[in-house]
Amino acid sequence: MRIPGVVLLPLLGLLVGVRVACGTVLVLYPDAPAPYQQAFAQIVAGIARTAPGPLQTLALAAEWDPTHVRRWLDARRGPATALVLLGQRALQAYPADWADGPVLVGGINALPGQTPWPGISLIVDPERFVHTLREGLPAITTVVVIHHAEDQVWLQRVEQAAASRGLRVEPLAVADAESAVRQITRTLARIDPRTTALWFSRQTLSLNTELIFPFVLEETWNRQIVAFSDTVAHTQRGLLFALYPDYGGVGEELGERLRDAARPAAAGLRYTRAARLALNIRTARHLGLTLPPALIDRAGPVFPAP
Repeated sequence: MRIPGVVLLPLLGLLVGVRVACGTVLVLYPDAPAPYQQAFAQIVAGIARTAPGPLQTLALAAEWDPTHVRRWLDARRGPATALVLLGQRALQAYPADWADGPVLVGGINALPGQTPWPGISLIVDPERFVHTLREGLPAITTVVVIHHAEDQVWLQRVEQAAASRGLRVEPLAVADAESAVRQITRTLARIDPRTTALWFSRQTLSLNTELIFPFVLEETWNRQIVAFSDTVAHTQRGLLFALYPDYGGVGEELGERLRDAARPAAAGLRYTRAARLALNIRTARHLGLTLPPALIDRAGPVFPAP
């Protein structure tokens, strides 16, 4: 189902409310199928809540017309007009000669340095994971971070965040499913489950979900090892918790960045700090964990469902 711009715009106008007059914020986003449609709609609504000017939006069909996009932008661009590109389709539609105002990107799973534009990534800031781990499991002193070999920038942020909270990091780089299983097997055989947790980053379990995940789930369950990731489905199937983007919050972060987009310190793509927590209570009980009530209260979804 499509989210027509003519339907979305009145709603966004209400969300923007009273605001200091400034340039218009033009938002390009994909006309995507569910559930991506809802995610992008939430991001756009979040931008509207915090942006310093009124929004106008254009949904890009799968077979979008470059001429139509150019005319739409030309008819609306003006002094200090900002452009927000959501998703890969919007990045492809970006006009290379845009020079009216700031350009921000969002709605993409990218690491800092992987796009030439500033913005907010859908990758949750590793600091939020470290905070959650320390809040809910203070006995954990070491975390084995299973990450893709190409994600060194992400690992650096992990190590920085962990060091600030007295958490020891053991990085484990993987590049393919078979070597990942071998390395994880050796790691599981030597760690102390009372003080060590496993952190699976993006592009690790997904190297071969049907091969790696059942193996990880069975081994961590039998050995009573805390394991977590960035994917709700992993928590639903048995990992202890996951942090994933709060799409409305991601949009609010983008809107806030529009206010300081011209400052040198605002350059670059940032991890989102707008995160939601998924929690598996059955796994927590199996591991013998007593989680703080505040942590449980802010979790959603919780598995198994009440």
